[in-house]
Amino acid sequence: MKKTFKFTNTKGVEYEIVFRKPRQDAYGEDTLGLCVDPSEAKDNYIPKIYINPYLTKKSELNTSIHEIAHAFFWDKSETEITRFADVCSNFLYQNGWRLPKRLFHAPARRKPKKKK
Repeated sequence: MKKTFKFTNTKGVEYEIVFRKPRQDAYGEDTLGLCVDPSEAKDNYIPKIYINPYLTKKSELNTSIHEIAHAFFWDKSETEITRFADVCSNFLYQNGWRLPKRLFHAPARRKPKKKK
């Protein structure tokens, strides 16, 4: 059974965190994570937070905090969210936080298609 993590923000919008790299064609090659717009929470659709599962442990921590912060503070600027996530992740990492093993499902890494 695949484990997933769901939470509800302070506005009552439920989110699900998915360890999958955001689509490069839509969001760019360097996108580490993505929080889906909460206005898409319609008709039983649960907005998702996508986190690239192939990051370093420190980057995964920072990206997780960053995207969860977006879910709670959608109206804040990217600069404000980035600063918040950087401070939180640096504090936690410097105080010994380490992810021994991810408890939630991430898909197997696919080999890139060969260009012809």
